[in-house]
Amino acid sequence: MQQQDFGFGTQIRKSPYFDATVRWGAQGFSVYNHMYIPRDFGDPEQNFWNLVNDAILCDVAVERQVEITGPDAARFTQMLTPRDLSNMSVGQCKYVLITNAEGGILNDPILLKLGENHFWLSLADSDILLWAQGVAVHAGMDVSISEPDVSPLQLQGPKSGEIMQALFGPEIMDLRYYWFREMELGGIPLIVSRTGWSSELGYEIYLRDSAHGDALWEHIMAVGAPLG
Repeated sequence: MQQQDFGFGTQIRKSPYFDATVRWGAQGFSVYNHMYIPRDFGDPEQNFWNLVNDAILCDVAVERQVEITGPDAARFTQMLTPRDLSNMSVGQCKYVLITNAEGGILNDPILLKLGENHFWLSLADSDILLWAQGVAVHAGMDVSISEPDVSPLQLQGPKSGEIMQALFGPEIMDLRYYWFREMELGGIPLIVSRTGWSSELGYEIYLRDSAHGDALWEHIMAVGAPLG
């Protein structure tokens, strides 16, 4: 690990893992969804081989969540996307497109269904929270739209399964692709999904209390270090 000096503006949000990423060698950041995201951990070729051969842990708290709840949440969520959600089950994820009135793509988030009328949109880079709140004004539906205290990590690579078993036990290997479970790790509330940005085996770990960001990062790194 190495210490770096950076200058950051207060108008851009830091993730709960920010200090940990700096301790573990982050050398450059960019801005995504009005937050800092680490982009440079040194040699990019070595980082690639770490992903392909072992596993990497990524701070993706910039995938900010839009939470949709209320009696009409399912109808409202369906209105936001052309993808058919009628057969979506609680505990399932789906890749969806959020479109405007002309069919233009505004965002391509992962949708998580936490209850029959409880959804998260795990966003790419655009202000869909404001868009959804604006759409809801004249939708005539009983919905509540907000940003929950949720900060995702991604654990990606062929050894991610071994690390997840060490963290959560062998039953985690039963988690199907694009499904999730509500879990805890040392009392830290999480949602764990079998999703990710890479083409390797991977998981997303959604922290549900930002106060535990540093502890969660360090725990995963400590468990993962012996496994590469």
